[in-house]
Amino acid sequence: MTDRMWTVRRLKIIGCILTSLLCGAPTGAAENGEILAQQLDGDGRGYTVLRVWGSHYEMGYAQTELLGDYIVQGVNETKAFLGSYYYDMARGIMAGAVWMPAGVEDEIDAAVDCLAVTHPSENIDELDLKVSCTAGEWLYGCRSHSCWGRYVAPPIRTLSTRRLDFSTLYPSMNHLVICARQPNDGSPEWVNIGFPGIVTSATGVNEFGTIVALHDYACDTDFAAGRMPRMIACRYALTIATDPDVSTHLDTVFAELQNYEIMTGSFVNYYAPEGHGGVMVCHPDQAGPDFYYLRRPQEAWHHGEAIITTNTWTDGTYTPPDENFGADVYYDDESPKTLESHWNLLAGVNGLQQLSIAYRGRGDMTIWADGRLDGAGRTPRLEYEWDDLFPAQAQPGDLNGDGCVDQADLGILLASYEIDASGDLDGDGDTDQADLGILLANYGAGC
Repeated sequence: MTDRMWTVRRLKIIGCILTSLLCGAPTGAAENGEILAQQLDGDGRGYTVLRVWGSHYEMGYAQTELLGDYIVQGVNETKAFLGSYYYDMARGIMAGAVWMPAGVEDEIDAAVDCLAVTHPSENIDELDLKVSCTAGEWLYGCRSHSCWGRYVAPPIRTLSTRRLDFSTLYPSMNHLVICARQPNDGSPEWVNIGFPGIVTSATGVNEFGTIVALHDYACDTDFAAGRMPRMIACRYALTIATDPDVSTHLDTVFAELQNYEIMTGSFVNYYAPEGHGGVMVCHPDQAGPDFYYLRRPQEAWHHGEAIITTNTWTDGTYTPPDENFGADVYYDDESPKTLESHWNLLAGVNGLQQLSIAYRGRGDMTIWADGRLDGAGRTPRLEYEWDDLFPAQAQPGDLNGDGCVDQADLGILLASYEIDASGDLDGDGDTDQADLGILLANYGAGC
């Protein structure tokens, strides 16, 4: 870390501490985040829905400020589950792992900085959080399906459902977290379905209506330094593509991921809407790129207007042999499907988490999700519209998404002036005098 980067980071830490001491954050709110809904029992089982916004550092700090107790719980439970020998091994593996996008490291750094203030006796560092964030690296059994064309009726253009089938390694996995992430660097808004403090992803959906999710497939591992955990690959895939033309996204993402060696073999769903998605297959033992095969929807499987992923191979022309939820019967009936029926097809088994979306357009979709509560059933099905999770930016110049153009936004812009695009208001990829002019022209709007 350069002297300048360390100086900026120290100033951010000091600013967060002073804000906490002088102002105090109301329950369920942080400077760059807010809890939208929460219901937890005395054992920490239940759900939290939250939104974070701003730079990667600010989002990481806010998420930790809001869920710090539960993040600490997850780290400690991970340590206990693995035991000291395997935990130290996991730390060593994560020390050499590749994490993308670059901003995700800022989120981890911010979480460490926040915990140093709120939970100093825990002495949690970056590697503790990285191990906790990749707890599912070695095993995630899952089921997913998506449909469009004849199988949906306007205004719905695509239905997608993903069920995460996973054992409960430790109690904090019974805390479902739906985190709406609203970065200010020009990358897409997206929703992560996970656990407290998770900045990687096993299941997520972005503003384009694309569900990205991992499945087990021939999950051999190679823990050598320089490899990317597949939960990082999923996180990265959610935010790589920004072209308004969704039909370009799958090729863009697949080509980018081919630049990296993968840690664990997997199917990675990239269910872009209206048939523009597919399944990316990776394995660490490939002679060429580890992401070596791309399956697209096939006419031979329900007219090429549906796609399925389980945990066994198919080239897309036939139903995978471990399919066990009645997909063929469901799609043999060619009447338009509803979000309810799409959800119910996978809801019969007590999966750890489930996500369904009804896509109508970019940033226009319904999201349903729930999670397993071992010994206590399931959470209620949480139902949101995209706009519930991502309020529209109220004013030009509102960089932190709070609806008010004020000193906080000016601080973001000045911190990034001629350095990066965090204060980019005119969409030209940098922060300069033109962006400052936009902010000043709207200063005070919405406040």
